[in-house]
Amino acid sequence: MAVNSVFFKNSSLIDQLTRMRTTFDDLQRQLATQKNSTTYSGLGQNRSLDLALKQRINEIGSYQQTGTFVDLRLSVIDKTISRMDEIRSEARKAMDPNNFVQQADGATNSQTSAEVSLVELLGLLNSDVAGRHIYSGSKVDTAPVVDMDLIMNGDLTHAGLKQVIDEYVQADAGPLNNGRLTSALAGTTVTLAEDGAHNFGFKIAGVTSDLSNVTTNYTAGPPASQDIDFAGQPKVGETIKVYLDMPDGTQTSVELKVADGPGVKNGFELGATPADTAANLKAALDTAVQGKASSDLKAASHYRASEAFFDTYQGQEVPRVDGPPFDTATGTHPGGADTVAWYVGDQTVGNPRRGATAVIDDNFEVNYGARANEDGIREVVQSIAAFVAADFSGESEENHDFYSAMAERARSPLQNTEGKTSGIQKIEMEMATTHLAVKRVAERHKTMANSLQTSVDEIEGIDKNEVAAQILQLQTMMEMSYRTTSIMYQLSLANYL
Repeated sequence: MAVNSVFFKNSSLIDQLTRMRTTFDDLQRQLATQKNSTTYSGLGQNRSLDLALKQRINEIGSYQQTGTFVDLRLSVIDKTISRMDEIRSEARKAMDPNNFVQQADGATNSQTSAEVSLVELLGLLNSDVAGRHIYSGSKVDTAPVVDMDLIMNGDLTHAGLKQVIDEYVQADAGPLNNGRLTSALAGTTVTLAEDGAHNFGFKIAGVTSDLSNVTTNYTAGPPASQDIDFAGQPKVGETIKVYLDMPDGTQTSVELKVADGPGVKNGFELGATPADTAANLKAALDTAVQGKASSDLKAASHYRASEAFFDTYQGQEVPRVDGPPFDTATGTHPGGADTVAWYVGDQTVGNPRRGATAVIDDNFEVNYGARANEDGIREVVQSIAAFVAADFSGESEENHDFYSAMAERARSPLQNTEGKTSGIQKIEMEMATTHLAVKRVAERHKTMANSLQTSVDEIEGIDKNEVAAQILQLQTMMEMSYRTTSIMYQLSLANYL
């Protein structure tokens, strides 16, 4: 029985050594992995908390990935739209109304500079991040703006900007190139009238006069007319001014003064009789109106046509002049299939910012979509393109006036006056506000993730010093147990007896 007892004790020692070895291996694993357990069950009562903390970390990680992508797109938007605003300012400076300097090809120096700006601007509008276009709204797989040559010149089946402008210029000028007005003389009465009820050409807004012995009578339209009756002779130096509304919403005027002889600029000669004076006024008025039609009205036509061509927000079609012939047109029709669509991105009705949305935190959604044809951007493209498309060839006085009028109109939407920001700057501020919110959320996520990870590490982690001490202690105990077991295994029956 004594021998059996010895062997039984040896068996117990082996079991103890096995358990010690298992514990030793686990402590070494803990030291190597810095984790106190390979399973959640080994975490005891903290396993539910550990799971909850990790789930929240994963959620934050997902938000962080989304936020990183949004931050990248907003960074590109910030850079591109900042450059667009610089182009706006540079183009405005280049369009000097007094700098009429033509090159060999007929274009002016300022047009060449504006064309370079337009090429860069269209390129910026086609910017993308990893193949996802920024200024296409929700249609991120589509470059929003077509080629500049197509925009300007169209193709065999689609009218470009220059053709649309030409149609409006003809319709506004009319067959007599006088803004669709008629003039007539009956005795001592000069009558200036609109040629019909339509939205083309000049619209008579009335007159102011200090002419002696002259009465004026305005008949509201449409079509409107203005009578100027010479009951007697006016005096030299006295003036009459005719106000003319133009199709782009602006107004011009023709001012004529009584002259004591022929050839006076913006004057009409005092005749021998009131009827002669009236005839001289009619001739001077016809010449002056034609001059205004070739300059101010032509510029207004360019501006209206370019607005019709570019203002396609939310799918609006280009209104094309009915014709040919265009010079007697009285209406427009939707130009869809036969007109170049300069913008081919998202046309969904609603806020363009909703074209790109992202959830970057619990109940926190950011909207950062942009479209190349929204007003702030479109106005800049339209103004520069209209100026580039204009034909200033020729050295006539009317052509110089046309250039000045075009430059003034093109510059107006590009200005940034005190207390008023440009449309592009408004978009830039909206995007900057969104970008700031994304960055702040990203900072909060980083702080929260670090805090949660610290808690997880405390639950799953170990005290390296404590584990090392346990390993050392256990190693000493195992060595002693191995030695004791070895001695016991060397016992024989003879030695025992």
